[in-house]
Amino acid sequence: MTRAGKSIFYFGFWVLICGISLMFFPQWCLDLVDIHISDYITVRLFGMVLIYLSIYYFVAGRYPSFHPLYRMTVFTRSSALVVVVIFVLFGLARPIIIGFVIVDALGALWTAISLRRDKREGAY
Repeated sequence: MTRAGKSIFYFGFWVLICGISLMFFPQWCLDLVDIHISDYITVRLFGMVLIYLSIYYFVAGRYPSFHPLYRMTVFTRSSALVVVVIFVLFGLARPIIIGFVIVDALGALWTAISLRRDKREGAY
């Protein structure tokens, strides 16, 4: 695996943990961020989507030919932090949620740095 591929692969574990947590422990997860709803099916379905997404990360991370996906995830994962900060500033989300997307942003930074190193070393 390339450095960038490893960052994508290991990020898949974070996504998997989030997905399993939301799918099987939705009330706990939502209580953690002080969100209260009466029906957890939407949260469970989102958890299922995250579990499936983690599988894509696991597969993509193992193949350097997925390099364009690596680059795109740098943009999407780092933009999540910007979007959530805007939500917090407008009172649409609680500040604690920023802590979760910081993990995404740090993963994006890891991938960005890895992409540069891989390019310098001719890994793709």
